[in-house]
Amino acid sequence: MPMWRTLFALLILTAGPAMAIEKPSFDVISSANDVEIRLYHPAILAQTQVSGDFKQVGSDAFQKLGGYIFGQNVTDEKIAMTAPVTQTQSPDGTYLVSFFMPSKHSLDTLPNPTDAAVTMIEMPETYFAVTRYRGGWSHEKYLDNELRLKAAIDAMPDWEAAGEPVWARYDPPIMPSFFRTNEVLIPVRQTQP
Repeated sequence: MPMWRTLFALLILTAGPAMAIEKPSFDVISSANDVEIRLYHPAILAQTQVSGDFKQVGSDAFQKLGGYIFGQNVTDEKIAMTAPVTQTQSPDGTYLVSFFMPSKHSLDTLPNPTDAAVTMIEMPETYFAVTRYRGGWSHEKYLDNELRLKAAIDAMPDWEAAGEPVWARYDPPIMPSFFRTNEVLIPVRQTQP
């Protein structure tokens, strides 16, 4: 079998399970020019705060958050992986990296982490402006899309930014970069009722 067919078959086999991973629930309120306004339903997130450069913090945080879902918790329970993994830069320069928990869980049913650096929070119903893009995980690509999204929000008469930008990665590192799906999300609020 030619090498390209082998690689294509391998990609199909690995992409199928990735597409079946649970994602957070939301409603699309409006859509224009590659930007959606979404209303995300409440969700539970496991999160950790890490320091470092943009690209490295995702790997560092994955060790902690991955440990939690792979059984490093008080009941040794394995928890299904979801997508996306989100990353937000805090005003102090550190990063908050989060995993969405499967929707079947609540704060009461999830086991407590054994690592004190992992915390569980409930995200309330939240409006986000969102733009999606394909490609690698470079900081430059993220910043280009963040600036584009901020400009789009500034041009919206009924919405304004209401928080820090969030970078969302949907695919595992083994996925070739040209197939990766990424998003930039910015919390927004209505300027007029």
